[in-house]
Amino acid sequence: MIRIEDLGLPEGLTRALRNEGVQVLYPHQEEAIRRGLLEGRNMVVTAPTASGKTLLAMLAAHRAISSGRKVLYLTPLRALTSEKLEEFSRVFRESGLGVRVRAVSGDYDDPGEWLAEYDLIVSTYEKADSLVRHGASWLGSVGLVVVDEVHMIGDRDRGPTLEMTVAKLQEACSEPSFLCLSATVRNGEELAGWLDAELIRSDFRPVPLIEGVFAGGRLLLSDGTTRTLEGPDPLMELVAESLRDGGQVLVFAMTRKRAEEYAARIAGSLLETGDDPRLEEYAREVLEERESPFSERLSLLIRRGVAFHHAGLSYHHRRTVEEAFRSRALRVLCSTTTLAAGVNLPARTVIIPEYRKFRGPGYVEELTVMEYKQLSGRAGRPQFDRVGYAILMARHVTDLHYLFEKYVRGLPERIVSSLASDRHLRSHVLSLIASGIARTETSLFRVLSRTFFAHQFGARVLLAKTEPVLEFLESHGMITRSGTLEVTPLGRRVSELYIDPLTAVRLLEIVQEQESLTELGALLAVSLTPDMRDVTYPAIHRSKVESMLDEHADQLPVQPPDPFDDPEGYELFLDAFALSLLLRDWINEVPEREIYERYRIEPGDFAALRERAEWISYAAGQVMRVVGRKGLAGVFAVMSDRIRHGVRSELLELVTLPEIGRVRARALWSHGIRSVRDVAEAPLERLTSVPGIGQRIAERIKEHSLRLLGPSPRS
Repeated sequence: MIRIEDLGLPEGLTRALRNEGVQVLYPHQEEAIRRGLLEGRNMVVTAPTASGKTLLAMLAAHRAISSGRKVLYLTPLRALTSEKLEEFSRVFRESGLGVRVRAVSGDYDDPGEWLAEYDLIVSTYEKADSLVRHGASWLGSVGLVVVDEVHMIGDRDRGPTLEMTVAKLQEACSEPSFLCLSATVRNGEELAGWLDAELIRSDFRPVPLIEGVFAGGRLLLSDGTTRTLEGPDPLMELVAESLRDGGQVLVFAMTRKRAEEYAARIAGSLLETGDDPRLEEYAREVLEERESPFSERLSLLIRRGVAFHHAGLSYHHRRTVEEAFRSRALRVLCSTTTLAAGVNLPARTVIIPEYRKFRGPGYVEELTVMEYKQLSGRAGRPQFDRVGYAILMARHVTDLHYLFEKYVRGLPERIVSSLASDRHLRSHVLSLIASGIARTETSLFRVLSRTFFAHQFGARVLLAKTEPVLEFLESHGMITRSGTLEVTPLGRRVSELYIDPLTAVRLLEIVQEQESLTELGALLAVSLTPDMRDVTYPAIHRSKVESMLDEHADQLPVQPPDPFDDPEGYELFLDAFALSLLLRDWINEVPEREIYERYRIEPGDFAALRERAEWISYAAGQVMRVVGRKGLAGVFAVMSDRIRHGVRSELLELVTLPEIGRVRARALWSHGIRSVRDVAEAPLERLTSVPGIGQRIAERIKEHSLRLLGPSPRS
């Protein structure tokens, strides 16, 4: 048994870790120490959720930082980035070692040179890739790369970026060590072999997990016992039993609608009012967001100790719900499965009422074993529960043993690389050339040979797919090939902007014969790009979209393809046009609630859509600038700002002031206060007479305006 004091750490760090509850190392942590973690050995650690993998990262990080190197910690999600920032900052602050920690995500046009003053940088996968593309000079000082949730390499969308980022960092950093943390995976040896790493595999959990499958009144449990549950609603019975003695329950649903339905059922059947006085405060917090269609429903549920959680909720609502559950005021949380990969919210009991996902008309897909293990891994709260329970529910008793063997006893699927898709290769091959990592085809192939795909399937398969990508990039003026691989100004900017090269090609094709663009035309150009295809599109009836398309055809830079010759292209065009209509309403200050109702879109989806559209508009402006289309560059630059703030052009100056959004800016404008100078020169009494501008905000924006304008000539 190794105690934390036995590791020879500085006294302050030992004390800080003890304050985190670390007394002795778990068996797999001991094994990692024995096999070279503190000597910089590459390592892949596969273990269940909440089994202490982060402690290994902290110990390895301390070793790297104390030897004068930096640490780059990669996570798949912004929420996890924030969580790890808080965790590392707290420990290193208490240690008194002066370790500087910073988290970064988004803003892919920031070269990140300012991060040189930090010792430990927590980043999303994509942001880390962006930093490599910009050639951040401090990357050469990185001595440890921690890859959290490395099993995400198997994800079709995010995986290729992760494995290419790891391959690039092997080139950009100076002999870095890699510590990869993963959920339990079937082919851990393959992952470890890819990185020439030690494999530490463990099933240890600080809170033991009992898994079970329920069907036809019978509950079959992994501890060998079987129980009978009677009653008309098994879900309610399972929840009620789990709530006894202060338990909390996570119910995972396959759709948002189901998550909301489960929450309403549970609140109506079991909990008339919550017994925690903090619930009233959380319920009031939720109501502060007046525009959201979820506010009243969510507030009523929270008062009863129940809530739902999914990507359609606004950021404010999600954070409030998460805080309420983490504080144990909320007893039951009904969530879509995305929560399992996001924030750390364990519960005593996890219930999965369904295991089939609807993927389209006539197509149903079962949960993968990996997905099930991720969900069930949330069961058991360290410090609160002696055991955690994960219950999968089946409709028919005939499925009982099948589901038990597949999910409870089964192994997760193999992780398989998805790098070889054209979309991912286009972007990553260009970035390797633009960043200077690959200056010849030989060096390009060397880096590609370092990928997990090449390790699994052989480098030749990947190289065969690379030649058409090089031809595409050359034919569209992004690279040149004459003995060496050289990036053009257009190619460099496209890579830095972190957009699909096909997005740049599509934008340039759309504006090819246009001297200028209408407001709707610019929005359509953005909406038609490949980078906008994975947002949630507005749900408007097709006939209405077609009618609006006919009405506004003369404002558009391109017309839709023939629905008979290219039905798929026609549908994509209609989706993009509907998106353009939504964005046009937003930048013309249509109230949010009206947008939610008109386009049947939810706040979380709308926020994600706006963020993406703002970025692609900005990128479009930059691309136009590089190719000499300065007029159009200005159109897209202004459009990007308008999408960010949701305002007409005349309000763009006012919304730069703190706490002044679209509603307050319009109120100021309506009262004749139309610029930063107007704010600076207005008496406080005039500012406070504007609806929504109280004394505190008036003082703040006046002070900010005066600072922006600088001292007057008479002073």
